[in-house]
Amino acid sequence: MKKENIILSTIILSLFFIVFGCANLNKSKLVDAGGKAAQAALLTDAEINQLSVEYIAYSDKENQLCKDTDPNQKKYTDRLNRIVGSANTLNGKKLDIKVYYSSTQNAFACANGSIRVYSGLMDIMSDDELFGIIGHEIGHIANKDTKEAFRKALITSAALDVVGSTGKTAATLAESQLGGLASAYASAQFSQKQEYAADDYGYNYLKKNSKNPKAMASALRTLQKLYDNPAERSKIAQMFSTHPEAGKRAARLEKK
Repeated sequence: MKKENIILSTIILSLFFIVFGCANLNKSKLVDAGGKAAQAALLTDAEINQLSVEYIAYSDKENQLCKDTDPNQKKYTDRLNRIVGSANTLNGKKLDIKVYYSSTQNAFACANGSIRVYSGLMDIMSDDELFGIIGHEIGHIANKDTKEAFRKALITSAALDVVGSTGKTAATLAESQLGGLASAYASAQFSQKQEYAADDYGYNYLKKNSKNPKAMASALRTLQKLYDNPAERSKIAQMFSTHPEAGKRAARLEKK
């Protein structure tokens, strides 16, 4: 076991007891929560990637990937491929970027390099704005935010119990565990620091690829307008709507 993993586990367990130790809580549940946190912290990057592969396969099954056989769906795939072009790599590895055919306005990334964009989001954004959003999601992968979010999702889902029972990453999770993991991951939130860093990555991603860097801020403005409109807010998936203070983040970028 790596020394840094032991230290990380100790810190997580300590935090659980410092924060909750004086509260009127069920102690067995507290120990269980702390144990799960430590267990999730000890999963290797390779194990997180393997679980992410299973998660995205489940997500692709539960959602409708755009089909090339349907002209109304193929246009989204064609547009996304045109927008991203050859800029779909991270550290020399090709990213798996696909479109869900859905009115939901969302996009998300997984630790294994998978990014999913919903057609509903593509309907309301320009090419450069979408490019910035994709850059933002790549930033979450590059900064390992997706790994941290996945660990949090594992702690609150039954999937970690299955992983732990085998002593290693399970080769296959049951659909019930994957369903719980998907729900937990959709509820995961990134910190303000993580969002700022991903915004900067999207901004620089635009500049690096000779596109308008202002599009990152305008994309955030679009999201803020949707969130401010009660009639439109329901269309924004939970994980996307939890991005903190999109308007303030846009203002921060506009200062550049």
